Amino acid sequence: MPDLYKLLAGAPTVGERISRLLQFRQMTLGDLNRASGVAKGYLSELVNEAEETGKRKPSAETLYAIGEALGVSVADLLGRTRPIDEMTDWPAGLADYVRAHNVPPEEARMLAGISA
Repeated sequence: MPDLYKLLAGAPTVGERISRLLQFRQMTLGDLNRASGVAKGYLSELVNEAEETGKRKPSAETLYAIGEALGVSVADLLGRTRPIDEMTDWPAGLADYVRAHNVPPEEARMLAGISA
């Protein structure tokens, strides 16, 4: 997986982020429908919605299902992806753990997003 931050940077909507991830993974909306269980029509509406009219607000459950199918977190779909080198505001010790155990960037971001 490329650096998610670079892949998703500048994507203004959830639909645009999904579109970029689909393109990267060489998946179709049908593939995502089958993998996530989210209706293909709804996925199409999300992906094709313009920034100005971005009124669709997928539920947390829907975002989770899409994220699982695409191998990303809900935070990534919501545009909260952070550069992996931006570890200064992570919980104490997490950056050290990530470096020491070679935790993949996607998992490190997920860990950083967990709050007690």
